[in-house]
Amino acid sequence: MPAADRWNDHYQQGKGFRPVTEEEVALLTERLGPGAGRRALDLGCGTGEYAAALRGLGFTTTGVDFSQIAVATAQDRHRDYDGLDFRPMDTDRGGLSLLPTGRFDLVTCRLFLPFVDLVPTVACARRLLVPGGRLLVTTPLAERQPAGWESIGLRSAALDLLRSFTWADVSEYPLDDLLCLLLTTHPALERTSR
Repeated sequence: MPAADRWNDHYQQGKGFRPVTEEEVALLTERLGPGAGRRALDLGCGTGEYAAALRGLGFTTTGVDFSQIAVATAQDRHRDYDGLDFRPMDTDRGGLSLLPTGRFDLVTCRLFLPFVDLVPTVACARRLLVPGGRLLVTTPLAERQPAGWESIGLRSAALDLLRSFTWADVSEYPLDDLLCLLLTTHPALERTSR
């Protein structure tokens, strides 16, 4: 079953996903600072709570998701927010290629990367970032999940692969039972000198 169908079924049944916590918003505030009109892209936005939290910090935010039902719910729940846009997009089938290169200061992948092909998704996310932009990955660790639930988290090898991309900086922060990785691309001067 294609990812879009799977996630549409999930949201059609009235299911949600892990709620955004105050601790997550505090971490965003501490590590990212005020959005001040910077542009953010929330991959796998679901019903939009994390994208709305980014907007609350001042980021002009676009949320994309496989599920048209989740996107419709996000649009309905957050329709009064200026600077917050939601779009259905199949990231596994080239959807991210429709977005302009170097457009976003921040790309977030909250509880998303275990459900997509990691390498092309991260490569596309990097392409979408401005020089010096940041990719924020929030994920459970597969090895810490109960039996049968390992697929909702990234394995150590996937995290090592993610870290192995050429980043100017890699910072990691524990958040309850999650791991947050803040990965910063190289500034323009470093990129052009290579």
